[in-house]
Amino acid sequence: MFKVVRTFEMDGALEIEKSVLGPGFEVVEAPCATEEEIIEKCQDADAVICVYEPFTKRVIDALPNLKLIAFKSIGFNYADYEHAATKGIPVTHIVHFCTQEVADYATAAILVCNRMLFQYNHDTHVLKEWNLFKHMDRMHRLANQTIGLLGFGNIPRLVAKRLAPYGCEIVAYDPFCDADQAMEEYGVKLLPLEDVLAQSDIISLHLPLNKATKGIINKDTIALMKEGVSLINSARGPIIVDEDFIEAIVSGKIGFAVIDVLEEEYPDMNTHPFASRDNIVLTPHIAFLSQESIYDGIVECAENVKNFAEGHYEKCAIVNGVKPEK
Repeated sequence: MFKVVRTFEMDGALEIEKSVLGPGFEVVEAPCATEEEIIEKCQDADAVICVYEPFTKRVIDALPNLKLIAFKSIGFNYADYEHAATKGIPVTHIVHFCTQEVADYATAAILVCNRMLFQYNHDTHVLKEWNLFKHMDRMHRLANQTIGLLGFGNIPRLVAKRLAPYGCEIVAYDPFCDADQAMEEYGVKLLPLEDVLAQSDIISLHLPLNKATKGIINKDTIALMKEGVSLINSARGPIIVDEDFIEAIVSGKIGFAVIDVLEEEYPDMNTHPFASRDNIVLTPHIAFLSQESIYDGIVECAENVKNFAEGHYEKCAIVNGVKPEK
């Protein structure tokens, strides 16, 4: 029997996981918040399904039976995946379950920024003003704007497709993509990071979180941006250096922002500096969220576990380079 422990609670997930995995698998839900709880509850686990739980070096070393760490998310930063690789333990993630939703969120945010919807809504509801010309100095036809995408993977490619009918110029930074393909298939010009930052009126972040991207939006890169630029982050919170971002928001260097992810997954909204700013739209990590994406995510993660257990490693989305022997 191949034992799978899911280290977080999720209504309805257990039945779906069992139906995907089938006979030969034992699936247990054992919510964990600390390293100690993971070590205690996952001692005999062959595989774990996780999201935000800390699979540190200490935890991995303390789980002698562990063969797979399966993230039910695109991000996999809560595991020491490099150390897992040294132990021959693959780390997997899910990549398809919410691409439509996040692309819709980013596209909607771009339109909100362009049409100043949040600002005018704030004026009418909070300030009780009816002044159509108040923000006109920042309003431009979207077809005359340049949209910058940092990252050009599955999600930003869908954003580019959604924006195509508007006729705006789209530029992107992604050192791992083919420039000719980006232009031919999506009409997107790939440029160096500095050029994307300097040319864009609205910048949307779609980068994974790793050593190269952590803090990539900082005082130096913000200085390259246009005055009054709009910034959207539906990727990962630590991509932005909060202190530098707030300084730019206060000064007006960044005129407006739509933020879905923060440094902490469960921040205190009574004290978080983003919450007090009226030029930041702040949502609680919902860009990925829909009834369909939740179901698809459960299924995709369970399929990773099943494919691994059955030796179909090429069908697993392994992120740390481990290639188990069949």
